[in-house]
Amino acid sequence: MSALSKYASRATGFYWQRNSLFFAAIVGLSQPILAFEQTDIPMTPAKWLAKGDVSFQHDQAKQPILVVNKGYAELKNTDFSNGTIEFDTKFVGERITGITFRQHDDAADALYFRPSADCAVSEECIQYMPTAHHLFEWDLYGQYQTRAPINTDGWNHIKLVLSGARMNVFVNGAHVPTLAVGTLVGGFPDGSIRLHGPASYAHLSIAPNVVDGLPAMASSDAAKDDPRYVRHWLASKPFVMPSRMDATLQENTGIDPIYSSLPKQTASWKPVALDPGGLVNLTRWYGDAQIGQAITGIWLKTTINADRDQIKHVEIGWTREVWVFVNGKLAFQSKNLYGIKGASKEPGGRLSLTNGSFDLPLQKGANQVVVAIDDNFAGGQQHWGWGVEMRLADTDGIRQSGGAVAKANAPNAF
Repeated sequence: MSALSKYASRATGFYWQRNSLFFAAIVGLSQPILAFEQTDIPMTPAKWLAKGDVSFQHDQAKQPILVVNKGYAELKNTDFSNGTIEFDTKFVGERITGITFRQHDDAADALYFRPSADCAVSEECIQYMPTAHHLFEWDLYGQYQTRAPINTDGWNHIKLVLSGARMNVFVNGAHVPTLAVGTLVGGFPDGSIRLHGPASYAHLSIAPNVVDGLPAMASSDAAKDDPRYVRHWLASKPFVMPSRMDATLQENTGIDPIYSSLPKQTASWKPVALDPGGLVNLTRWYGDAQIGQAITGIWLKTTINADRDQIKHVEIGWTREVWVFVNGKLAFQSKNLYGIKGASKEPGGRLSLTNGSFDLPLQKGANQVVVAIDDNFAGGQQHWGWGVEMRLADTDGIRQSGGAVAKANAPNAF
């Protein structure tokens, strides 16, 4: 099975069957499995699989600690699902690090720390996000980041409570969750645990099924039943986006794509299931799809049927460069390049429906909406998540459906 097929199958099954998965966990139809019996986990080589620069040491009090300078340490023979994970961690300056859990191959859920002197007021101090293809999707899930009482000079106590689709995080003895995640989207109900570097770790304990009353069901997804979100997308295969150096931004940017270069063959297009929030998460489906230093692009398309000629206002969130066409004509284009002055949209270069908006001219009948998007991160890199979401101002006089997508994918659609 190809990597894309693997992620397509997993993502579709996970999101369409989320409720039944976690209901089964509640009533005991599918019990989580732990391959160890003890609660306290020794920081010794026998318990950990080290990948990278990892060592087992002792602190001044002769207590064992796990030091991850680069890479990660994975707890051996572990299939953790629900319960409480606690540990102490000491950061290395302001370098980013964290823990991944429910890990399967190269996909997981992750809690990451950005330690800094202003963590008490910085909304970027800690963040939850999924990972796919070994890539951290920071910029697709900016809603799950917040401030935290982090100590940058000493040890910090971290407590994770995991119950089905939810997680509460408590930092340094907080009585209320420092971060509450209503929908975990990593893709698996259980899996292994990894501690990432650079950081030191001590006093790891795991209490299976101790969830402090945290519900297992995902919080409601406002976009799921909101017909304003543009959905039923078909995606092309990734391609190399022609690029040039932008003299103003001093960055390599994509050259405006030519609409006529859209793939013509039906087999070139595949349906893409949405993440919660109406998000087309291209990282989940394609990774960064990087080819050397070239910028990677993808075409997306869908059909909107209108009962009359009209104009619909559209809110759009995306990373990194985007072009929107309707019936072959360019309706919108813009950039959201993280950290680049003049090309980074609020909030902070992350994906949000506040990134931009435009008017979409619709004709009576079927209208083909096409998006070209690339994964052009600042400095020529391609990572931290790429995707798009679109929401119409209203649905008066229009219709979207899976049937409309099938029509758009017909051989004569062009």
